[in-house]
Amino acid sequence: MVDKPDTVATEPSLADVRADLEQLRADFSKLVETLSATAKHGVEGAAYDAEAAVGEAQVWAEEQADTLRASIQEKPFTAIAIAAGVGALLGHLLLRR
Repeated sequence: MVDKPDTVATEPSLADVRADLEQLRADFSKLVETLSATAKHGVEGAAYDAEAAVGEAQVWAEEQADTLRASIQEKPFTAIAIAAGVGALLGHLLLRR
């Protein structure tokens, strides 16, 4: 007569399954915490980079304004002629129907 294999010994017990599920929950919780911390760190880094870019843009704009101001002070009539030409061009383009 052929002996049947002992299926009770090979099947995981309910306690083993519960322990595995608890471990899975703990691992998933750690994963969520890690992802949350990583996302927060990434957002903080992006905010820092954006602030630095804004600061650089402000410095560049101030330098350009100073250069323009100096150019206008050195050659006021040229600046008036350029402004009049740009104004005439814009007026022509905007009033064209």
